[in-house]
Amino acid sequence: MKFILSIILMFMLGTTMSVCAKLNYSKELELAAEAGDAESQYLMCHCYIEGLGVKCDYEKALMWCEKAAVQGFKSANTQMGYFYFSGKGVALDYKKAFDYFRDAAKMGCAEAQFMLARCFNEGKGVKKDNKRAFLWCEKSAKQNFMLAQWFLGECYFRGEGVAKDVTLAEMWLKKSAEQGFVHAQYSLGMYYKNCNSSNEYQELAKKWLRKAAEQNHKLAKKELNKEKKSQIITK
Repeated sequence: MKFILSIILMFMLGTTMSVCAKLNYSKELELAAEAGDAESQYLMCHCYIEGLGVKCDYEKALMWCEKAAVQGFKSANTQMGYFYFSGKGVALDYKKAFDYFRDAAKMGCAEAQFMLARCFNEGKGVKKDNKRAFLWCEKSAKQNFMLAQWFLGECYFRGEGVAKDVTLAEMWLKKSAEQGFVHAQYSLGMYYKNCNSSNEYQELAKKWLRKAAEQNHKLAKKELNKEKKSQIITK
């Protein structure tokens, strides 16, 4: 699971920035940021991360993000956590990342709640605690955050931080898969493939594995190819 979560960090850094997809630097934005507007400071941070109308500069990105975070702007606290968790623009520091994620999580930020769960799950910046990881992940999942929904489903499957419950695992994986999260689509497809040999379940397995394969999930493609070869042999 740690390998997949490493991939997810990169995915999440992208999703955090996607809210600023139409963002571009402007003098008006900078003036608002300099006047102390927290949202403008946060947006300036992303301009410098992405090079949107300005040259990429993580030092300036960090400066603007920190100004917004000091004002309690939860998205900025979350982004500060990402900086320290990934070591992008700053020295890697899981303890500082944990502190920023915790602050934003307490403000109700679903992304931060998920990342706080990850910190507890992996023991990064805090003592490993699967029960707390589950509880924070659940808070995030209930806000419809698809990565948390996937992770919650995996927790129920494994009995990690909570009693094993296949029914709840399926429910949460499906919620995530329906939002398009590729790892949830693969996990759900494999669940249906292995839990019941009936035609109904095998068709559901193919449905979700195909969706994952369409997003270039290598293991999903491998499973579908195995199925095709099996059908050829039986014929």
